[in-house]
Amino acid sequence: MTSTAYSCTNDNSSHVFSMFLKQIRHENDLSQEQFCLRLREESSLFCNLDSITISRWEREVNIPSLAKQAEIVELFGKELFDVYGNDHQFISEGIDLVNYEQSYTDGRSIHPYYKEDSYTIEKIGVEHHCFLFFLRMILQYEGNPSIELVSEEIIKDEYASLNIMVACAYGNQVVGHCLYLDTSTHEILKLLNFKSGLQQVITSAKGVNDDSLLVLSSFGATSQIENSMMSIYINKFACSKPLRYLCFSLCDETLIKKLTAAKLTPFKEKLYEKEEVQVTIVSFLISRSEVMANRFLLKLAVISASRLNSMLNTMVKGG
Repeated sequence: MTSTAYSCTNDNSSHVFSMFLKQIRHENDLSQEQFCLRLREESSLFCNLDSITISRWEREVNIPSLAKQAEIVELFGKELFDVYGNDHQFISEGIDLVNYEQSYTDGRSIHPYYKEDSYTIEKIGVEHHCFLFFLRMILQYEGNPSIELVSEEIIKDEYASLNIMVACAYGNQVVGHCLYLDTSTHEILKLLNFKSGLQQVITSAKGVNDDSLLVLSSFGATSQIENSMMSIYINKFACSKPLRYLCFSLCDETLIKKLTAAKLTPFKEKLYEKEEVQVTIVSFLISRSEVMANRFLLKLAVISASRLNSMLNTMVKGG
């Protein structure tokens, strides 16, 4: 029997997955041959798999692609978030994505007055005296006519489902934000087809049938701040097991390009036309399995709120 050309090359985190393979195989009392047969029977991804490849994975000679790793762990009731969530090397790689010190070599600020200073992130709840101000500011930035604020009247019980996070640098300069909420796939599809608007999505978010996290805007003055804002809702998505889909509905070309560069395919590109307004709205509908199998998203997912806050506090003290 010959070994199938089935794996990607080794990397620094391979031992984590190799340990998982050996552990799950022993827990299920499976030999490498039996383990191989089970994978072949349960997923078409492994139709040409052989036991020699399993051995190579466990010995860290090489490992399968992240997509195949995600498929394997899901077959045994786990997620890659569980596997890599406590791996120091992988977490370190995630932290590098939000570390502002990295921006001196590979970042750029699109804010006229922000010069790589330390910053803090604050949650703007519906009780916050500036809630409406920040909501209007974010919606104006995104320029998405399908989620315009219909009424200036804020009904606290309804708008409590909206999550607003704002990054502020020296002098309270706003250098980043994100706007997101939990809702249902049904409501998301209505929004993407212009059958409903922001008000309807908000009022429908009751928590009972919510199976998706919908991102309506996400911005950072540098790539690092942008990643910091993304890590907030992606970690929240990863930690909330009932959420099955991560959705973006965007007009911001910067974030659209970032998601596309991360090898994510747009779900829909739809032209919004109303009177003299013509705007193309791009949406991404990413399944939970796809989130776990995407290296960029998974690295952001393992950055917990406590890890992010610890890094930001270090930045402030260092500054």
